[in-house]
Amino acid sequence: MKTPTAKDVSDVANVSMSTVSRYLNRTAPVAKKKIIAIEQAISDLGFIPLNAKPQGIRTKEKLIGLMIPTFDSSFISSTLDGMDPEIQNSVYRLVIETSHWDKTSEINVIQRMVKQGIEGLIVLVNSLSEAEIKAIVGELPVLVVAGVSEGIYSHISIDNIAGGRLATEHLIGLGHRNIVHLYSSELGNKDSLQRSQGYRESLERAGINYNEKLSLDGGYRATCASRAMQSLIEQGIEFTAVFAANDLSALGAIKTLLQNGIKVPDQVSVVGFDDSPAASVFLPKLTTIKQPLQKMGSIAIQQMVVMIAGKTVSLPSLELELIVRGSTDKVVFIGEQSSPC
Repeated sequence: MKTPTAKDVSDVANVSMSTVSRYLNRTAPVAKKKIIAIEQAISDLGFIPLNAKPQGIRTKEKLIGLMIPTFDSSFISSTLDGMDPEIQNSVYRLVIETSHWDKTSEINVIQRMVKQGIEGLIVLVNSLSEAEIKAIVGELPVLVVAGVSEGIYSHISIDNIAGGRLATEHLIGLGHRNIVHLYSSELGNKDSLQRSQGYRESLERAGINYNEKLSLDGGYRATCASRAMQSLIEQGIEFTAVFAANDLSALGAIKTLLQNGIKVPDQVSVVGFDDSPAASVFLPKLTTIKQPLQKMGSIAIQQMVVMIAGKTVSLPSLELELIVRGSTDKVVFIGEQSSPC
């Protein structure tokens, strides 16, 4: 009896030889309906690829690991939205685990994924250094999304320093000088540190002295930002604007300002970062720095498939955009510059 070939699989599945090759070698995404046809043909013919293990090749799942710090983030959810159609149109299944911003958890998560047999790992915001990750995964392909590149792995991110400058310069251009900055001190939030750097650079360029009392830990969370703003108000520290390092903390700040009878943007202007879905529906609508989050997610899956195939990745540049909405306005002067606090 003739030994079935890849050409036989191609004929039975009614797909091209190149499609069969892409599927067998995992070199590029293949449409789901074609995967089903190829798998059925392999099963019917009893075809075994030359580079296959003797047993179980047709049933073994192809896995890509994705480690995230939390699900409780519009940044994470928007990036996952970009990943979903790409993973659905590939031969891979995405294994997602959270580390809760904890280095020990990150180690445990990565070790579990490696034992599961992942073929590549995507790290979405990392606390571990790239060297620490490599010590766990060895030669496994790794792609880092967001954070700061350390030169070991391919990296997808935006220019957070430029984003911090863009947000702060918008407020300075409206006449604001007492500008609060809500950052995140959580381990791994290197992007927040860079946005803070952009904030400070913009103040310096404008001849505005940096005031450490105006830099507060908003934790990238609405509740943390709300508490920080309430403390600032109760201390009577003067300010007329807020630059929050993400949209969640910006919305938390606005909530607290309004609860204290402080009008936004009439008395205090607020800028966020991300352009999350809530930014355009919250009232007032939030001025923010738009990140191409879905595009980042889509590129991450595409390039991980390329990396698993042993090919060189090609990462496009990602642009930021200031989206001006209703939460910012020119500073109000009444004699001397005044503050609602």
